[in-house]
Amino acid sequence: MASRDLTIDGLANARDLGGLERADGSTTPHGVFVRAELLDGVTPRGWDALRAHGVRTIIDLRRPDERSGRVPDDIDLVVVDLDGDERHFWEPIEADGRWGTPLYYLDHMRDLPHRLSEALAAIARADEGAVLFHCGAGWDRTGMVAAVLLRALDVTPDAALADYLQSFTNAEAMTALHARTFHVDERHAILTRHGHTAESAFRSVYGRLDLDEWFRTADISDDTRRAISTWRGAVPAADT
Repeated sequence: MASRDLTIDGLANARDLGGLERADGSTTPHGVFVRAELLDGVTPRGWDALRAHGVRTIIDLRRPDERSGRVPDDIDLVVVDLDGDERHFWEPIEADGRWGTPLYYLDHMRDLPHRLSEALAAIARADEGAVLFHCGAGWDRTGMVAAVLLRALDVTPDAALADYLQSFTNAEAMTALHARTFHVDERHAILTRHGHTAESAFRSVYGRLDLDEWFRTADISDDTRRAISTWRGAVPAADT
């Protein structure tokens, strides 16, 4: 599968979620969703490129104490604390390292459904145009939202996995650009301790992601469900 990375000055892990194969043989539409890492280094030229790509809304998934940088006034910014501060949930996950892997996604969706629900509602409410969502690395929290969006259009496991693994491919460039580590070796080591590779961990989680059931149990509004299941109207409802 060809790289879907976007060339944005100041980003190294940005990509459009379009062009991914769905179970029916079609592909996801371009220009609806973009995933990325922190935006602090985006230059004026980079913002112009995001505007040209259609980005009109930014959803920042980071915790309040992580938030940094600025978004131009002509682009809407919505902040959603996807992690939350529920220590009873996070302490064991931080202790065993699952926070840096997909292995916590399903537990998070089950135990803290309101967190993801808020993020999806923000996507549903966004004004016309592409929505860019991001966290610090564009890897874990961003990865959870991306997995849900891809499952909503029944993207094949192989294609969804390729999207997830792209962050590993981009990690060296991210380190060079942002002058910080993104803990690739640690991520692999944690997955090994849990009996997984990056590939098997994502496949295991994605394969068990029953979005219809989660929509019901999480009490997601009809408007939000419709927006997510049609990618904000980019895909006819009959095709989802």
